Amino acid sequence: MYPELQQFNAMQDMYKEKIKAAEQAWGQLHRQKEQSSALYEEMLNQYGRRNSKVTMERLTEAKDTYLRAMSKERDALEILDDLKESRQDRLQEYMKTLYMARDREMNRASQQMETKIQQLERLKAEYLMMIQQIHQINDYKNSTERETMKAIQEFGQQYRTASGENAIYPKLSSLEISSRDIQHVFHQGELPHHLQHYIDGEHPKQLKKP
Repeated sequence: MYPELQQFNAMQDMYKEKIKAAEQAWGQLHRQKEQSSALYEEMLNQYGRRNSKVTMERLTEAKDTYLRAMSKERDALEILDDLKESRQDRLQEYMKTLYMARDREMNRASQQMETKIQQLERLKAEYLMMIQQIHQINDYKNSTERETMKAIQEFGQQYRTASGENAIYPKLSSLEISSRDIQHVFHQGELPHHLQHYIDGEHPKQLKKP
């Protein structure tokens, strides 16, 4: 993950935590306001009734408690709204930087990929040249066999065929890169098991990153 995206995610996480805490603080103050409001309404309804224990002093105190709770709730809601607005503004502004950084990373990756494709083309040419050399060597083996057999048979002797495997195409077919191997590399991010030991004499689990 490139630095600008890390920064963007970090800012999102920071605001998420701050907004969560502000919401919890507002929720607690809202409940306190609701409780003090209900108490004030109840005392207001009881005030003036016969045998009521609610005095003007207690009623005034309950009203003040309710007003303080309402003020605290309003302040907490304002803090919450400011955080949400700040998050929107800051992240919206940073998105310009994020898009520029994304394009930079994509262009860099595209250039690296193009370089690897060019390297692969060169390796393909070298691969085919080696196939050509193998065929030339095989032609030499076959001509050696034919010429030797001809000379010995002209001498009147029975020719003994050279020992060893002479079929070349089964060996060459095993060197072809199958679509299955390509798909394995793309999806698994690692070499097929039968090829791993060719990389640095080890058995790497993951392909080396460019």
